[in-house]
Amino acid sequence: QLAKIEGPVDLVGHDWGALLVLRCVSLHPDLVRSWAAGAAPIDAKYTWHEAARMWQTPGMGEQVMAMMTPAAVEPQLMSAGVPQAYAHDAAIHLDDLMKDCILKLYRSAITVGLAWEGDLRRITSPGLVLWGQQDSYVATEFGARLAHRANAKFISYENCGHWWQLQRPADVAADLQAFWAQLPGRKETGSLLRNTGSLK
Repeated sequence: QLAKIEGPVDLVGHDWGALLVLRCVSLHPDLVRSWAAGAAPIDAKYTWHEAARMWQTPGMGEQVMAMMTPAAVEPQLMSAGVPQAYAHDAAIHLDDLMKDCILKLYRSAITVGLAWEGDLRRITSPGLVLWGQQDSYVATEFGARLAHRANAKFISYENCGHWWQLQRPADVAADLQAFWAQLPGRKETGSLLRNTGSLK
């Protein structure tokens, strides 16, 4: 899909979107002008969070998904810092197809950190790593280490959790704009693909 886009691409991803952004720029750094990602590490030392481990367990994952009704998920997201409107929109889309996709995705990626970590050294395009300092799924240290390994700039947001782009949208937008403004030959608007990843 990136190869089909004419002109420079600045690729942005959050959560699973971040993992896919990093994988793409690891294997095909020539397809993007820049990348920005956060809230998910590619790191052999990272242990999947509790919900992910339950989803990855056959039988248990299905039981957990059966309890994840829109009425239950919306307040859970709000308690984690997601604004009500976004929490409601995510919750009402949590149907059987999405639940099945989440289980298959997480079960396919139990060792993704170990499998993909070595390819981070192949990244050559400019990068920006964004993180919430109170992320309950992935500690900030993993974001800092990711930035170091990918030779990227690192920004962490105080008083933000996993959904920093929803909690501090103006700050995140300003940081992205400042990052893009510093790119060599940055005159074109470019193409921005937004990939927000999976429901947590």
